[in-house]
Amino acid sequence: MSQDFDTSYDVIVIGSGASGLSCAVRAAKNGLSCALLEKEAQTGGSSNFAEGHAAFESDEQAKRGIVVTKGQAFDTYLDYSHWRANPSLVTRFVDNAATTVKIMRDEIGAVYEDVTVTALDQPGELVTWHLVEGEIAKLIELLEADARRRGVDIFLGTTATEILKDGAGKVVGLVARDSDGQTVRLGAKAVVVASGGYANNPEMIDRYTRFDQVGAKLINVGGPGNTGDGIKMVLAAGGSEHPSIGTLLLFPLMRDKTITSHTNATGMQPYFWLDANGKRFINEAVGLNFGNAGDVVAGLPGSFYWLVMDSATIRHLVEDGNEVGLGIYVRNHEKMVRLPDEIAADAVDPDRPNVQSADTVEELAAKIGLDPAVVRAEVDTYNRYCADGQDPKFHKPAKFLLAVAEPPFYAIKMETGIMVSMGALLVDERWRCLTKQGQPIPGLYSVGCDAGGLFGESYSLPIPGSANGFALTSGWLTADDIAERIAAGEL
Repeated sequence: MSQDFDTSYDVIVIGSGASGLSCAVRAAKNGLSCALLEKEAQTGGSSNFAEGHAAFESDEQAKRGIVVTKGQAFDTYLDYSHWRANPSLVTRFVDNAATTVKIMRDEIGAVYEDVTVTALDQPGELVTWHLVEGEIAKLIELLEADARRRGVDIFLGTTATEILKDGAGKVVGLVARDSDGQTVRLGAKAVVVASGGYANNPEMIDRYTRFDQVGAKLINVGGPGNTGDGIKMVLAAGGSEHPSIGTLLLFPLMRDKTITSHTNATGMQPYFWLDANGKRFINEAVGLNFGNAGDVVAGLPGSFYWLVMDSATIRHLVEDGNEVGLGIYVRNHEKMVRLPDEIAADAVDPDRPNVQSADTVEELAAKIGLDPAVVRAEVDTYNRYCADGQDPKFHKPAKFLLAVAEPPFYAIKMETGIMVSMGALLVDERWRCLTKQGQPIPGLYSVGCDAGGLFGESYSLPIPGSANGFALTSGWLTADDIAERIAAGEL
């Protein structure tokens, strides 16, 4: 069947986050003509909100005396996913992630400030988080500039709507809607889907995840354009879903607060948490791993909890510092000096119901809609644990047992935030989209958060920077595979 196109390229990339830009830059470096389609008005997607990316045995680790072997990374990914990850794909990523650091530094101009972890007290966390000066948003700027310099045609405000194949099942291009609302048909030897997942699509979240009707409750802090467009197009083109399609990167978050807020960071501390029924429900040290904590909160009644604390806890946070931060936005053990003013302002603002204060535990419980008798009993039991220095119910470490005893008392409502979905489409270790029968669709690839195979049912927090490390690495490796197949006449 003949196809009429407005123009044609060797490769078209759908989405301009870390994976899409990495792919486009590498494709152009390999001598391929390339178009990059981005439906938003700017590049970056959810990558604009990230701080760093994972790598293993990199020279940036070596110069700091940090040893994290590829074998350790491989074992951690497979173990953490309960062996649901694709071992061949994990190996390709792990083996090439250190090269990604060199590419981003030596070719793109990134400057690496540090290699660290997200939570100092999180057991088993590997030192893999390569922090970029200016964060990943700066790296996005550098990648976009390099893409334009190399001749990549970047079309902003342009939405891909359909992937086209010929009669033999080979990808030949796509249909898109440009910034003027006009339909365009673009030919291509390969199409790479890098559309960032479906974190901003409540219907897809409810369809694919294990949580009960949580989609509309989630607070999206990632890219607004992550509505699953690329995933739908691949499925319509004969691709298939990876078993981990329901994996989400979730975390506790205050509604209407920024991630730099000291009140928001306090709500994640491993102190005293109550569910919608006024019951303590978990070892709050789960907050050291925000991904695990996010999964827990999403599964609670109403998908929220209340952190309840006393005035002594606030003094501890201000004078001694927090137990765990939130990336680089609130540092680990940072003194929460803004907390008293923030919480005082919110507690008296009727438009800020997520923070409440009272002189008694019973009054506080009533203000947040809980049974005062139930909350009083929970507080009394917890305070006994604090006095004894041991938690027989959930076995939380003694250093996180802070009593709720000194008035006034405070409650912070933490809901469920989402950054990205992860691992939607079935791909092989070359990031080629596969049919339900496991056969590659010629010319169709998926990278970054759209590609399945790295995760199980939760984000791998023991390897911080996994999502962006995987995105950047899968992008350039896919461009190399496309160039090799075009040169061999396969595409």
